[in-house]
Amino acid sequence: MMEYVIVAVLIAAACVVAVAMFGKTIVGMFDVAAKGATGDHSGAKTSLDQTQQTQSQDASKASEFHDSMHK
Repeated sequence: MMEYVIVAVLIAAACVVAVAMFGKTIVGMFDVAAKGATGDHSGAKTSLDQTQQTQSQDASKASEFHDSMHK
């Protein structure tokens, strides 16, 4: 019975890391798609550049969260 609890905790930790890593990136991509669909191409390009810049920072934060959960 205890092994199910351990598996559930590991799955929950993986979900937290996934949201921390990909959350802002997914929101940024929807923003780019919405601006591109409405014809605001310069705004879409600006949003895309900003999303790409912050993506590496978010990945390092997610890595820190992952490491702190597995100590």
